[in-house]
Amino acid sequence: MEEEKLSVYETDRSGGDGRGAGSVKSQDMELMQQRLFETLSCFADFCEAHGLTYILAGGTCIGAVREHDFVAWDGDLDVAMLRKDFNRLFELWEKEGDKENFSLYQTTEDFCAYVPVGIMRNNNTTFIRVFEEGLEDRNLGVKIDIEPMDEIPADRLKRRIQKAFARVYVALMTQRIPRRKSKSVTFGVRALLAVVRSKGLRNRILRIARKQITKYNGTGCSMVAINGLGRESRMTDLTETVLIPFHGRECRVPANYDEYLRTKYGDYMKKPPLEIRRFGDNPVYYDLNMPFRDYLAAKKQGGAE
Repeated sequence: MEEEKLSVYETDRSGGDGRGAGSVKSQDMELMQQRLFETLSCFADFCEAHGLTYILAGGTCIGAVREHDFVAWDGDLDVAMLRKDFNRLFELWEKEGDKENFSLYQTTEDFCAYVPVGIMRNNNTTFIRVFEEGLEDRNLGVKIDIEPMDEIPADRLKRRIQKAFARVYVALMTQRIPRRKSKSVTFGVRALLAVVRSKGLRNRILRIARKQITKYNGTGCSMVAINGLGRESRMTDLTETVLIPFHGRECRVPANYDEYLRTKYGDYMKKPPLEIRRFGDNPVYYDLNMPFRDYLAAKKQGGAE
């Protein structure tokens, strides 16, 4: 039997100094994932304490089911929540969250997160992505993505209208040209961002789009999607959950996780080809042992790369 070939992220995972630029070194992945786990633990504990339902999503869910741990080359974490729990999370965090060690944010009328989801970041680390270079008004540490799931109607025309508003919403939330999209989508987003330049106009359009995207929440739809867009999931994937081991603790996944993952990814128990087992979110700079605020101070004094 031929021996399985492994990527460097599966064979060389410790011994780095926790710092780098351009890509995350395989030697730093063990520490990287530990910092991510600290962030996830804070998020999960906060949700459990306040009765907020979430699930591990995407590759994070695959890792939890297949390996009870991270996918070896995965450098971020994805969780999903229904919009009502997502909104409640932000309300409660403002009053009771551990803001010293973790930052929770999303795009608001006064703040652009440059992503269409919520983010929780580890304040005791530094992790600067390309589109975040130069930002100093937020903590830029390793992060988990928190995906708000909205109900989607079965009626085809209503669904098409919801999707149209969702595309505008996501474009104005991210303020970036999407990668790996069709030429028509890229052109449309580029044109929209060129026209909608003022924050006031952007916020007015966002309010209208958000109302259209969320109008079906609570109406008993059987399906949901992130911001009403993208891959669809069953409502029960978010409301019926079980706890399974993940990196030494228990986290929530859909109760019917096998069907959930097979519908989205096919044979998820089989690892992908060797050539795509790589870290995908290359940073401008990272330091897994330095708080971002300390990094900024050192940079201004000429002591950080």
